[in-house]
Amino acid sequence: MKPIVLVLLLAGFAAAAAPVDFYVSTEGDDGQSGTFEAPFATVQRAQSAVRDRLAQGEDADITVYLRDGLYALEAPLHFTAADCGQQTVTYKAYQNETPILSGGRPITGWQPGDGGQWTATLPEALSGAWPFRQLFKDDTRLPRGRFPNGDALMRVAIVDDAVTGIKLHETLPVALTAEDNAELVVYQNWSITRVPIVSGEGASLRVSHPAGWIGHGSMTTTSPDKPCYVENAAAFVDAPGEWHLDKQTGTLIYQAAPGEDPNQARFIAPKLELLLKVEGKAGAPVKNLRFEGLTFSHAEWPLPEFGYIGVQAGHHGTSMNEPAHVLPGALQFTHAEGCVLARCAVVHTGASGVVLGAGCKNNRVEYCSLSDIGGNGVMVGWRGSSLAGAGTLVGDGSLSSDWASPDLVPMRNTVADCTVTSCGAVNRGCVGVFDAFCDGTRISHNHIFNMPYTGISIGFRWDSTETSQRNCTVENNHIHDVMKVLADGGAIYTLGLQPGTVLRGNLLYDVHRSSFAHGGAPNNGIFFDEGSKGFLVEDNIIHNTSGEPIRFNQTGPENLTFNNNAFGVAPEDPAFPKARAAEAGPRQQDETKS
Repeated sequence: MKPIVLVLLLAGFAAAAAPVDFYVSTEGDDGQSGTFEAPFATVQRAQSAVRDRLAQGEDADITVYLRDGLYALEAPLHFTAADCGQQTVTYKAYQNETPILSGGRPITGWQPGDGGQWTATLPEALSGAWPFRQLFKDDTRLPRGRFPNGDALMRVAIVDDAVTGIKLHETLPVALTAEDNAELVVYQNWSITRVPIVSGEGASLRVSHPAGWIGHGSMTTTSPDKPCYVENAAAFVDAPGEWHLDKQTGTLIYQAAPGEDPNQARFIAPKLELLLKVEGKAGAPVKNLRFEGLTFSHAEWPLPEFGYIGVQAGHHGTSMNEPAHVLPGALQFTHAEGCVLARCAVVHTGASGVVLGAGCKNNRVEYCSLSDIGGNGVMVGWRGSSLAGAGTLVGDGSLSSDWASPDLVPMRNTVADCTVTSCGAVNRGCVGVFDAFCDGTRISHNHIFNMPYTGISIGFRWDSTETSQRNCTVENNHIHDVMKVLADGGAIYTLGLQPGTVLRGNLLYDVHRSSFAHGGAPNNGIFFDEGSKGFLVEDNIIHNTSGEPIRFNQTGPENLTFNNNAFGVAPEDPAFPKARAAEAGPRQQDETKS
């Protein structure tokens, strides 16, 4: 009898553990069964099928395979506790295919005009119904019409007391009114300001709101000699690739290169701000949800009516006495536990890429690629809460406030083996990876480069007051070619008391300072800013930095422990630790362990 019982038990176990698979294809049909031969057409239909199986008590792992192609999302993908269980639910690319989940819409029907300009009429954009601010040709972000062209900049000459009347060193090529929807962009010390222009004539501008974070001083407020440019007037569209959307008529203007026909390329304008929302609740988190091998692309970010007055690292506001805001993410996780984003690409966003917020525990972002991100690449400790019509509020509005209760603190989350590049594509004062008000975050083996500001930023309290920020490990990251636009930052930047935090084995070099960076503060390999305390700093390699390898501001080396670092040692030096340097950056990918 015993062998028979054993066979029956094994058979029952095998049956219970049999995985469940669904398939989605751009050539599918939501009326079909979701098999390989008869796939669904949308992820949402597959999500509904998964929910049905879970509601029926399914306890086997469930996988939804996405076939190759571009999936134009009508609404953000939204996952709650109803989409998961104790087993693993995975949404992944089928084999080596490349499914793209896009928040954009194609632009077609281009008509030629004078001077190499082409136009497309967009009825859905009439009367401001679709006021998109990003446009992509194939895989390239296109610049809105600007003066001066390219990366050239002007300088501010005079600013009035209200910081709304501004005179430039150069004369505008045309007069501007509010109907032009043009914007002034100013590079502050470590952030940018972007405000709507009410009028402009000659060298004088008037903007709708003060062009700076009022009350903080000239470092974040427009002042003489700050670099700037003017963007988004139809009259500025004069260089190949530039464009302008007339929000009232729904007419899109594009300046083609000589001989170019835009009908032969793929143009996409984003419509959705959010592509993926994983939203649990306190006591009912989203658990064990995985996304693998997917590309998330084309996310919009509408400018608040007061503009974007950068404070630091994707946080912004109007004055020190008013509530602060934070850029949203195209992929947003709150109250998620044990979820994984693996081998995914996040590209072409107007704001930040991936954000992990309240109640997120034991989640992993690994082997992912983030590029052409409008804000921060990855944020752990994102404190956003919705505030209609005014952007995304930071918690209760206080810039450096901790979480309201301990159960909200993000804990033991990991960002590892990722490639993060070209963040801050829209809002230049943003960073590759941000971590604040968290416990036990691990940021390891990432490759971070081509950044306008800092590579990794940890902590967000400007003194040594104890907060939930602690036990962060920043280890074996390869960071270079950062600080290419702004000033007063570094490859790694820290703030505040962070007990148990370790900076170990990071390879940091080519920390730049541009010719137009404003302010006297240098750019460094590691910048320990106000209140930085409680760190172990060991085995790091820093060379070729525009400023000193490390810098302190309102803290000092007595507040940190240093061990076995190689500061200022170049690769050609015999003392350069080559073996240690080789360990930095993403490790070889092993899909069986992710």
